[in-house]
Amino acid sequence: DLFPAAIKTGMLGSVTTCGIVADFLSRLPAPRPALVCDPVMVSTSGSSLLDADARDIVIRRIFPLVDILTPNLFEAGQIIGSDVVRDAEKAAALILETGVRSVLIKGGHAEGNTSSDFWTDGENSMWLSSPRLDTNETHGTGCILAAAIASALANGQDISEAVVTAKTFLNQCIGNPANVGAGPGPVLVKPFCNLERDRPNVRYN
Repeated sequence: DLFPAAIKTGMLGSVTTCGIVADFLSRLPAPRPALVCDPVMVSTSGSSLLDADARDIVIRRIFPLVDILTPNLFEAGQIIGSDVVRDAEKAAALILETGVRSVLIKGGHAEGNTSSDFWTDGENSMWLSSPRLDTNETHGTGCILAAAIASALANGQDISEAVVTAKTFLNQCIGNPANVGAGPGPVLVKPFCNLERDRPNVRYN
């Protein structure tokens, strides 16, 4: 009897699952909970995680219900039909045409000493930049970021504020690696401490 304040979708995987999720979300009574969609179409290594038919369902039926979409650069490219996203602002504008309310294009896979993400709702926009941390413990960063955004929205923050809070939380997590096993390790999730050192540099457009 407790209606969710926010919903986050992640890896859907198949046409069947995408259809079931789309049906469920479309039947939610108004006012709907905030919907955060991590599209999970392409892995960090570049492997496809969602075939064309499933991707079509997500874009056509789920995106119009989404309050914030959180694609990485590879996923943004798939959504707009481009192999490479060189201009995040232009890509975001094209993604907004799918019906999502806002989009956060994550730049974690780009090169350079700074990791920069771009968020816009079509009227307002901002760049969030943080020093790229020298660690291999980054497995799950996209999932954690989307979940943190959903948590902040559920706590009453608006979308742009939730993005900054979630990015601060993610920076804190990446800065405290778990150091488990060999190869790329998981991000260590700890209780959130809103420290200024972890807050991204925010530039509003």
